[in-house]
Amino acid sequence: MPLGGSAAGLGTGKMCCALGLLLASTAALSACAYSYDDGLPPLGERSTPSSAPSPLAFERVPPPPASDPPLRDWTSDMVASWAEAALPDNRGLSFGFGFGMVLQGEPVLASTVVPGGTFTIEYECRGGPAFHLALQLGATPIIDGDYACGQMWAKTFVAPQDGVAEVTASAAGGNAAAYAFRVVKR
Repeated sequence: MPLGGSAAGLGTGKMCCALGLLLASTAALSACAYSYDDGLPPLGERSTPSSAPSPLAFERVPPPPASDPPLRDWTSDMVASWAEAALPDNRGLSFGFGFGMVLQGEPVLASTVVPGGTFTIEYECRGGPAFHLALQLGATPIIDGDYACGQMWAKTFVAPQDGVAEVTASAAGGNAAAYAFRVVKR
């Protein structure tokens, strides 16, 4: 039995209005379907590339701006300031940080105690075209190679138990270089 009076008419009007809004929004949203053709086969039908991308070669790093003094004139404060800017202490828990100047035939050795776990050593140099870095964990060599200056390098390694990480930095190619390294746990 239908309800009578002015309240019943008001409810029907609200219901019609709500139904109208629902139909309008459904129609509007159904027009939002997005499709495109990128020219590639569907994901399950794509073939793998037949060759790997070519390895990147070291790019020649431009010399520092003329406003910087030559590396031989850097003070220890300048090296410390550059090292902090190059490898800031904001990418994990730092277990070791070292920096300095390396000259041909004069390697620099630093060590830091690390607990068992996964670590990353970040390293960078400035001034020469490259520098040599070696990282040894106990008797196990982790890194031993020459690296281009002017960019940060990183290598992740696992320390199976508490131990001492020994870092050796030296000049490569007869050129002095400023170096910095940081051992972090992420």
